[in-house]
Amino acid sequence: MIYLDNNATTPVLSIVADAMRPFLLDEYGNPGGIYDLGNRAKVAVERSRATMAKTLAAMPSEITFTASGTEADNHALIGVALTAPETRRKIVISSVEHSAIRQPAAFLKKFGFEIVEVPFEYDSNGCIDPQPFLAVIDEQTALVSVMHTNNETGVVMPVKPIFEHAQQMGALSHCDAVQSFGKISVIPKEVGCDLMTLSAHKFHGPKGIGCLYVRKGVKIEPLIHGGSQENGRRAGTENLLGIVGMAAAAQAVDLDEMSAVKDLRDRFESKLVRELPDRVRVNFQSLDRVPNTSSVGFRGQNANIMLIKLDRYGVCASTGAACHSGSLSVSGVLLAMGLTEAMASETIRFSLSKLTQAHEIDESIAIIKKILG
Repeated sequence: MIYLDNNATTPVLSIVADAMRPFLLDEYGNPGGIYDLGNRAKVAVERSRATMAKTLAAMPSEITFTASGTEADNHALIGVALTAPETRRKIVISSVEHSAIRQPAAFLKKFGFEIVEVPFEYDSNGCIDPQPFLAVIDEQTALVSVMHTNNETGVVMPVKPIFEHAQQMGALSHCDAVQSFGKISVIPKEVGCDLMTLSAHKFHGPKGIGCLYVRKGVKIEPLIHGGSQENGRRAGTENLLGIVGMAAAAQAVDLDEMSAVKDLRDRFESKLVRELPDRVRVNFQSLDRVPNTSSVGFRGQNANIMLIKLDRYGVCASTGAACHSGSLSVSGVLLAMGLTEAMASETIRFSLSKLTQAHEIDESIAIIKKILG
């Protein structure tokens, strides 16, 4: 198998599995217990929280562990909305957000919030234009939520000027950094956001664990009630195994390794274009992208059928977000970013990781050539 769908999920590193193993077998205490076994579990949770805080240049009290990036996104939007003053009933998001942002935004609309979805536009230099966001963020805005890196295309969004303007307007800002962490530097204070979402399985940690950074002083209503865990922000017995795994995966992040990943991604794209000049189109090459992601259009080919053929040869890729992989509809994100419906229907996302090998890239290209005849 050649795995090129790392934006959907990543393999768990052996060092991460080793860190988790004692908490699966022996260190199974409830962090709420007052005896030694429970205390050791509590220490492990707080040590992991400190690790996550350090990677984000934050304080441990600003980290809330969640069951996923989706939960963290929901908590950010709904939790802020529930504490917003009556004079601030506007939520601003981009037109290329993950459904974990779009759907809770739609949910809030049922309760009287105005949801403004800002279109994706380019400036005269061909870069993403933040100006449409600045035009709609005002003193009625409660929250602005813009992803740091788009999950389908790998394109990095110009979030900093958007969040700076939100701050000037007195609004809070949230950044879904699920696809950035582990690939490029993403520090809340540098990005300028008040809340930030991470998900462990996107950077070689386990599934079922994420975290939400909440800047000190920001009020956010809990979504889950029933206990005082997570500093009162999220009730329920902590996922000890997942929390330890997430911290171990974060410690294993080395952004210097991403230069080699970028070289492989660029090699993949250049070789495809060179050997299949009339059959292949690489999307969004001129934009700022994370180093592991390639959005490739295969002219005249249906992407879903192409994926089935790739799978038969043992190559794993996708047409976009993993949560929509079963859908045959064209990606709304690709349309919003300027592709025609025909171009979007031909597009496949290939996403690499630091475990991807050079021979896998070459073998994948040989397989693609065989499929295209």
